[in-house]
Amino acid sequence: MRFATSIGVSVLAAITGCVLEAPSPQPLVVVASIPATPNPALDVLFVIDDSGSMGEEQRGLAEQANALVAQLATGAGGLPDLHVGVVSTNVGSGGVPIGGCSTPTRPDGDGGLLRTSECPGLHAAFLASQPRADGGRDQNFDGELATNLSCMVQLGTSGCGFEQPLEAMRRALAPGVNPGFLRPDAALAVVIISDEDDCSALGTELFAEANGGVDSPLGPRTSFRCFDFGVQCDHDADPRALGTRAGCVPRAASALVRDVTPFVDALRAHKANPRDVVVATITGDVDAARTATVIEDPQFEPGSPTLAPSCQSSHGVAMPALRLRSFAEQFEIHFTSSICAPTMADAMAGTTDAVRTALGSPCLDATLTDYDATRPGTQPRCEVTEYVRRGATLVEPVAVGDCATTGGLCWGLVADPRACPRSPGNQAVRVERSIAPRPGAEVVVRCAVAP
Repeated sequence: MRFATSIGVSVLAAITGCVLEAPSPQPLVVVASIPATPNPALDVLFVIDDSGSMGEEQRGLAEQANALVAQLATGAGGLPDLHVGVVSTNVGSGGVPIGGCSTPTRPDGDGGLLRTSECPGLHAAFLASQPRADGGRDQNFDGELATNLSCMVQLGTSGCGFEQPLEAMRRALAPGVNPGFLRPDAALAVVIISDEDDCSALGTELFAEANGGVDSPLGPRTSFRCFDFGVQCDHDADPRALGTRAGCVPRAASALVRDVTPFVDALRAHKANPRDVVVATITGDVDAARTATVIEDPQFEPGSPTLAPSCQSSHGVAMPALRLRSFAEQFEIHFTSSICAPTMADAMAGTTDAVRTALGSPCLDATLTDYDATRPGTQPRCEVTEYVRRGATLVEPVAVGDCATTGGLCWGLVADPRACPRSPGNQAVRVERSIAPRPGAEVVVRCAVAP
């Protein structure tokens, strides 16, 4: 599995330590980026769809709580200094009366406030578990971390059918909304779980025309409006026309649904280092052509449009998460997976891998090309460079040699099944130093990878 990652400077010098018969045409890609001092703190925000179709999915997520905690604990230093919060995708309909969305006293639904699901062991709006010097942990809950997390993520299914996960995320992380949850020095992971795409509305106009028909300006008041006004496809003069279209991306100039760009900017603004932000989405499938199929909705008058599911499973169907996929892909470290998988195991494992990458994991996320099959093990073609990170920029490059041929600052590959159970060959990068690292030092490993 590869995480999206990019480095904004060129690798100016490197030592490979490889035996090459001839220059390789393969490009080198980043397979690991390792800070000399890993970040010990992590804030995780789960944004969970609590609409009527999400019961099985929430239970599936709850079943993975033990595995999630165990996988996080395999990183360097064990379980991070951890905050975990949960919000729903329900930010209401601005007072427009829609079942599950708004009430007279709660026009904004949950409004991005952290939810506890009234779990009995909690003493705060979020879970906090912080290591002590004596090896113990300070916690703001009773019992086990995984037990409380398993309870928290089961929000129920009485929420709004117009899911707005991006707006819920933005509000949850805004100053003063959930005091104490977001820490300036911690890495931040946002995990979105929904069987519908994002429908973050610009205002209440999207929810008007309660009895709209196929020919009315807004059409029937269903979640198809989110696609109609929030997504634009190739050659798509009429989004309501039945049939399949491709190249579907967020509609940037919609008058009713907010573009994803402001949400990308809002999340990035929380961290100076872009590698301190992780986005994971567990949603309906999006294919390589970014297709969507509009079919007739049998619940309304003939010709009324609805979106066809992009995947299905024993616990239901899911719509193509076109807006959420575009959102996730804007971040260096992101992971996307299908909510239609038989279990949430792979989704949680992949999410954990992405989080550990942000914290400074040495694990490789690709299979390296072997350039000398006559020798045991993998003989890769790599360039390894140490930089100094200043916010989003890497500067002051220094070549890192192969520990097999040089000392001082050097690198090598080792097998580490415990720390890297999902990496090809369980391979990790080992960095050795004869002197203390420069402040902000980060080692970037670029290698040719197998197709």
